[in-house]
Amino acid sequence: MSLPHLLKYVYNNGTDEVIRRGKRIYATGGVELLDADPVLKSATFRVKSDTHANYYKVSINKYHETAVMNIRCQCPYNLGDICRHEAAALFQLQEMLDKNHFESFETQYDQQHTLVKMKSIDVKTLKLLASPDIYNKAEMILRKAHAVIKSAKDEKVEAELTVDGHTYPLILQRNEERNFDTHCSCSESEHPVCEHKTALFLQLLQENGPYYFDTLRNWDKEKNKLLSLYGYALTDDLRASFHLHM
Repeated sequence: MSLPHLLKYVYNNGTDEVIRRGKRIYATGGVELLDADPVLKSATFRVKSDTHANYYKVSINKYHETAVMNIRCQCPYNLGDICRHEAAALFQLQEMLDKNHFESFETQYDQQHTLVKMKSIDVKTLKLLASPDIYNKAEMILRKAHAVIKSAKDEKVEAELTVDGHTYPLILQRNEERNFDTHCSCSESEHPVCEHKTALFLQLLQENGPYYFDTLRNWDKEKNKLLSLYGYALTDDLRASFHLHM
């Protein structure tokens, strides 16, 4: 009988000591699930150190396929592909998958604030984050009406979308991780994006392209950082400080 894919990953990538200590952390209840998204195949764990009174956060993304899986731990270990905390989290995750834990793991989303993990406006990701019904409703909305853009600057779009006589305020904003923090006032709770957010994303894609939010980026922070190397800031009068030489 072959090993489950996550255990294979541990044994193929962990040293003997990492595997032994990871097993001990897992067996003594040192792994706690913090968050999981069965749609995106991601899970985050809080893992106790086996030597100190420390805890480390371990994030596992795309766990359904180890060839593309990404796993990160906050600890400073750099002597191998995985650390003992990651090994412990993978042991825990495999047990939860074996017990069909995520089949009954119902994530409830509050559209007042949901995180959309995509770097640009991507149809494939939107279809993954929304159900087929939601995506189809968004396309139907766009055939009849478009959102009114109230503001578009600093990688943030504020808009209003009126559907069947009801107006929904919408916000799409890029965060420091280059993903999107999103807002809508509707009651959709089963998926990260509702039909109104999806419709706005699709509208912006059609009108401005997938990298629209890059064009809204405010570069003042980067400019100030560069100018600070020379003892200046954007608020300074720079006309007398720099001269053109022909």
